[in-house]
Amino acid sequence: MRLAFIGLGKMGTAMVNRLIIAGHEVTIYNRTQSKMEPLTKLGAIPANSITEAIHLNDIVLTSLLDDKAVEEVSSELLKSAVPGLIHVSLATIQPDTAKKLEKKHQEYGCQYVSAAVLGVPKVAEKGMLTAFCSGDPTAIKKITLLLSSFSKDIISLGDEIHAANVMKIAMNYSLITAIELFSELYVFAEKSGLDTAIIQTAMHQIYGHPSFKLYIDKIHDRGFDEVNFSFAGGKKDVNLFQEAFNKLGVDPGIANLVRSRFDSKKAEEELQDKDWCAIYEVIRKDAGLT
Repeated sequence: MRLAFIGLGKMGTAMVNRLIIAGHEVTIYNRTQSKMEPLTKLGAIPANSITEAIHLNDIVLTSLLDDKAVEEVSSELLKSAVPGLIHVSLATIQPDTAKKLEKKHQEYGCQYVSAAVLGVPKVAEKGMLTAFCSGDPTAIKKITLLLSSFSKDIISLGDEIHAANVMKIAMNYSLITAIELFSELYVFAEKSGLDTAIIQTAMHQIYGHPSFKLYIDKIHDRGFDEVNFSFAGGKKDVNLFQEAFNKLGVDPGIANLVRSRFDSKKAEEELQDKDWCAIYEVIRKDAGLT
């Protein structure tokens, strides 16, 4: 299939690589042009603008950081989009933003699909992501082959456009609260004189999903320099959790606590270039460990 792909962070780069391996013809665009070079060498077609990227392509996938970025890119691509274009957003954004974007795309005769993906870049590189999809069933059917290039499971949640975003928020919230829990347990074990490897083994048994095992091991090894999901991205997601829950009158108590970890002095001064599970270092410091 021929498609355009916009947004080449670590996740976007991994997904494009998988699309190329699967034999698809991919036109790529990223604001930072240098990020296109490795993929160009693999066969991707570089574009100098969003307009150029979507030219002659009726499907565009975007992998962007937040609501603002998705809205800005959507506005730009709709200016030159041909009616019938399918825009597949892979980002973690607010459900209300997805509703607004669907309506905006319909005004231009285009289709918007929410396809929020669960997993980190290493998982994408192996083609093992989980894709939560919602929107027009016909459009979802058209993009399933593309999503299968980097996803092991593709779960359709119906035609309510925001359903995938609700599901992704729920899953990401489960991850950050687990990171908080893992961090507290490791600090508790260490201060009690218990070998933390025992905690590691026990939590592997309880939390069998690869995502949980990844963070159990990163916290155990204090391996935060290799970034699967950035500290800045984590802080953005915690803000997103709080906003999404509060809009529905739900108090995100754990998110409020985790937000205080991200806002701490240690986080501001030392952890900005680390993985988001480095909030463990904040909990260690608060407990008097060095």
